Amino acid sequence: MNIKSLLLGSAAALAVVSGAQAADAVVAAEPEPMEYVKVCDAYGTGYFYIPGTETCLKIGGRVRFDLQAANSYALNSDKGWRTRSRGEIYMDSASDTEYGPLKTQFVGRLDFDGTYNDGVGTNTSLVAANISIAGFTVGLADSLFTTMTGYAGDIINDDVVSYGQFEVNQINYVYDNGAGLKVGLGLEADDILVGARVRNGEDYIPNVTGGVGYSAGSFGVTVVGGYDERRDEGAIKGRVDGNFGAFSAFVMAAWSSSGKNVNNYAPGDASGASWGDWAAWAGVGYKVSDDLGFNAQVAGTDKDTLAIAANVKWNPVAGLLIQPEVTYTSFDNRLADGDQWNGMIRFQRTF
Repeated sequence: MNIKSLLLGSAAALAVVSGAQAADAVVAAEPEPMEYVKVCDAYGTGYFYIPGTETCLKIGGRVRFDLQAANSYALNSDKGWRTRSRGEIYMDSASDTEYGPLKTQFVGRLDFDGTYNDGVGTNTSLVAANISIAGFTVGLADSLFTTMTGYAGDIINDDVVSYGQFEVNQINYVYDNGAGLKVGLGLEADDILVGARVRNGEDYIPNVTGGVGYSAGSFGVTVVGGYDERRDEGAIKGRVDGNFGAFSAFVMAAWSSSGKNVNNYAPGDASGASWGDWAAWAGVGYKVSDDLGFNAQVAGTDKDTLAIAANVKWNPVAGLLIQPEVTYTSFDNRLADGDQWNGMIRFQRTF
């Protein structure tokens, strides 16, 4: 065999092998395009688009630990340390419609009181579950009687003298002109649990709430009213707010249509006694810096209940709150007669 024949044979063999390998080669498929979570900034910080939808979702929550020397809401409770741990989950959704944003709110809560010390004494509650669109809200939320005026001072034990109904099933409408004026009207469930039995007045008439508020610059004023259909009683409450740079203050007062008894909109005090004819709250706050502030509040009733509280709010790092608070409460009625000091500290991580 000459050199030429050897070279031609080798070339042919290589061609056959190369062809066989080419036929058996695995071709990798093109990767599917990844759909990253996108930020949705149309409804505020923290929202993102649910992949594949036009709905925006915001998830958050907080974990809290309280250590108390006594209970501000009960006399003769200064017998030793009290502890409570709480976990809350928030989920808000929002999407654009021809009627404006369609929103939902969900808040779930779990509390564990150290009294049990067995790992099973956990209380679970649904704090909020509602739908809102075009000014209308339906579902579980705090009463319009409470939310229209806003809550009391920026303290932990703010409702030793309670200032209104909180979680309740309702249908309400709030008109907001975007320039400081708000007008609201709500229909709220009037059923209550007495022992193991639900009582609702045995008719189809709900409780009614309504209010109007206006804010401009540093000042704001709000007036609300509520009618408890089952008890045929109600209350009117007014509030004035002022903000002056780092300093803020408010004054709030309420009148009950029946001074002898409580109703949903005049809930009385922590001892179970009614306000009498009136109740009042006043508070101040001062923000020293972005991570340090001071707050104080005083509240009283026509029936000589007095509640005073002061605290320090310190945020050593973003999302972490350390809040010591001191309160003094005094009751003078047939259900409770005496006074008590309480000291406590709260640790809270919000995310």
